[in-house]
Amino acid sequence: MYNARPVRRRRLVDAVIEEIEQDIALGHLGPGDRLPTEVELTERLGVSRTTVREAVGALAHAGLLDVRQGDGTYVLGAGASGESLERRLRRAAVLEVYEVRRALELEAARLAAGRRTASDLQTLRAALVRRDEAQRTGDLDGLVGADLAFHTAIAAATRNAVLADLYRAFAAVLRDVLVTVIVDPATTDDTGALHHALAGAIERSDGAEAVRLAEHLLDIDARRLASALRPGGG
Repeated sequence: MYNARPVRRRRLVDAVIEEIEQDIALGHLGPGDRLPTEVELTERLGVSRTTVREAVGALAHAGLLDVRQGDGTYVLGAGASGESLERRLRRAAVLEVYEVRRALELEAARLAAGRRTASDLQTLRAALVRRDEAQRTGDLDGLVGADLAFHTAIAAATRNAVLADLYRAFAAVLRDVLVTVIVDPATTDDTGALHHALAGAIERSDGAEAVRLAEHLLDIDARRLASALRPGGG
């Protein structure tokens, strides 16, 4: 019988994921076994149904569980590739983060081009100086920080407080993704010229060009993601 222990850690979704992963690793749940129902897991783990649903969804997205509508959720096992659970979960999460990033940054580029101030432009240029220096010295952590500062400054230049606050909050999640998944010497080709061109388009109030350049940068990152998140890659 699957006797899960109540969860009392802060990050409840992660804790539920770890709990299920541990029971699979210990053999309490094996390939083909049916997971307890959502209600049963909620009661046994002491968390909300939303938390259980998110944890099961992440594990299913990662390829560890199979959710069969009208039947139940079943354990698939480690998978033929031998890829770690941590990496599969990371891949599932980063794809969702990228979708949000694309939506926010394209709209931010368009609005910033029409609303930026002289102070906004100074902030953009300062972030680019830091980014260029980090790229030159191979400071990958500094490169990620300066890159996020640049895009956060674009969001601030939209003069839309909700969008700016949303991007600032989102940037913390995005940084974790970039540091743990994307940032690798093999995947950090220099896009400095494109970043400078984007700042230039915003300075000229050319919204169409700003969106085009932002989309170009996002497409480059999409290719990096495809390489970094491919099983066995990165």
